Amino acid sequence: MKGRTPKHQARGSRVHFIGLGVNMALAAIKLLGGLWAGSPALLADGVHSLSDGVTSLAGLLSFRWAGKPADEDHHYGHGKAEALAAALVGLVLVTAGVLLIIDAMVGEDPRYEERSKGILAMSIAGVSAVVNAWLHRLAASTGRDLQSPSLMALARDCYSDALASGLVIIGVGCSMANLPRAENLAAGVIGGLILLMGLKTLRGATDILMDRVPDPNLRADITATVNLVEGVEGVERVGIHPLGHQLRVDMEISVDGDLSVRQGHVIAHKVEESIIASETRVVEVAVHVNPKDSSSHQ
Repeated sequence: MKGRTPKHQARGSRVHFIGLGVNMALAAIKLLGGLWAGSPALLADGVHSLSDGVTSLAGLLSFRWAGKPADEDHHYGHGKAEALAAALVGLVLVTAGVLLIIDAMVGEDPRYEERSKGILAMSIAGVSAVVNAWLHRLAASTGRDLQSPSLMALARDCYSDALASGLVIIGVGCSMANLPRAENLAAGVIGGLILLMGLKTLRGATDILMDRVPDPNLRADITATVNLVEGVEGVERVGIHPLGHQLRVDMEISVDGDLSVRQGHVIAHKVEESIIASETRVVEVAVHVNPKDSSSHQ
């Protein structure tokens, strides 16, 4: 069974390391800055970054684990380790989002008697927005290239964090302009964004763990590809089994019943090669050959 190359593993691990370092650094800066400035929105954003840091660590560990080859206990590899980590990311984000929404509803309205504190809070949020926008693009492009659920989860986290930092700037600015409850509202919206991102991440991970086919058109595409193989008289069944970021296909085809077992085997091998060549996510194909117009099997 083929999988990620060592080069791909190194590339993905590097992005996870960057995400872990960036998120933990931003979390420390935001939490300390939020406490000093008395900014509930910046504190909420700091909690968001802290949760991102924890999930980045989980993503890094699962990415490496998912790259392990098949063994005696895991015959189809460890690809679903990333989906498990993505589910953890989703649960952490959902929990953090709910808690932040509750805190925003009951928290006191901040007052910036020293304008320097408000300016500091907005400056920290501005830097965070720029850094997270850059990290989002890096994680998203790498995640798409490697078909990595954990990297795509990191990309979504960074996107929501960039939006959250923008809301901090707006909320603190409104509070400095003496608009009541503005920053608490911003903190609540940040919590809502975190909650939505968590639910989306959790759903994606659940789809993988429950073997949901990632593309509803994939079965039809595979059938069309196989029908072009010389010697195939028909495609009777196609089953697609997700293995984390990879796919396994098992299928039944019909061939001329007068062919020898060896000839049927050659056709089955060509079918396997055609599927793997047309769909890069497929790492294994099992083909069962039936004689045409007969219920008996070769």
